[in-house]
Amino acid sequence: MEDSIILSEFLEQINYSLSLQFKEKWRHRFSNHFISIFQDKVLNSLQTQRPLKMSSLISVYVKKNKYNIVEVREFFNIISIEEYYPLIYEDKKYMEMKRTAFSSL
Repeated sequence: MEDSIILSEFLEQINYSLSLQFKEKWRHRFSNHFISIFQDKVLNSLQTQRPLKMSSLISVYVKKNKYNIVEVREFFNIISIEEYYPLIYEDKKYMEMKRTAFSSL
């Protein structure tokens, strides 16, 4: 029973992250485009049934769309990105990114 409750909560969270309410809540702080990127990536991950690597998500924001890494990390912290596991997971490349970022501080 507990597993089904956890799964249900996870699906509610995913559903909310794809909703207009989610976009409305964060668009003033991060922009419509910024939120749309996240929603598109989550939706694509669900459609393809493949989990999303954190390093890939960060690359889309930073390299492809030229957002500042600080803004991306702030967004991830605010929405508690770790709660999206196993849909979004920390891969080896992301772990290396974290290590180099913290060593430069």
